[in-house]
Amino acid sequence: MIKTKLLADLSTTRKVLLIAGILTLLVSTFIVRPIESRKTSFLEELVFTFLGLAISLLLLMVGLLGKDFFKGLLFIFLSAIFGALCFYVVYPPVTFASFIAVWLGIPSGLVTAILFMIVNFFFLTELKSYKLFKKVIVYFIILFIVSILFGYGGDWSFEISQYFKNRA
Repeated sequence: MIKTKLLADLSTTRKVLLIAGILTLLVSTFIVRPIESRKTSFLEELVFTFLGLAISLLLLMVGLLGKDFFKGLLFIFLSAIFGALCFYVVYPPVTFASFIAVWLGIPSGLVTAILFMIVNFFFLTELKSYKLFKKVIVYFIILFIVSILFGYGGDWSFEISQYFKNRA
């Protein structure tokens, strides 16, 4: 079930933080990224884009989680560590296995945690029976999909942007 009265339950301060987070996200995505991407060829050089996205994520987390903000940060941190451990254990033993675990596992854990918190907030809060078991299953499904995208998809955000550039 989707929460239909999302903003009605929030305080004014949290609403302001949500609006600021959404505006920061939109500015970072639609204004800062195109300006920065003209001057660069690598994702690592999009410093202001990633800074804006991190600030918007923090503002949105404070707006949505409220007093549970630090629990959300802890969950993201533990998910990043768990993603790195999964890549280290599952990936075949090669010379650079620890580098692969850090390079692919941490971002996949971060993305998994963010997606899981969104899915949990909108869909899983109304569960009545086997609540924890269903949440764990959903988390592992999201982690599996995101890990496949990061492990075998390469730089999929760059590939998608190049596809749309070449198409136009």
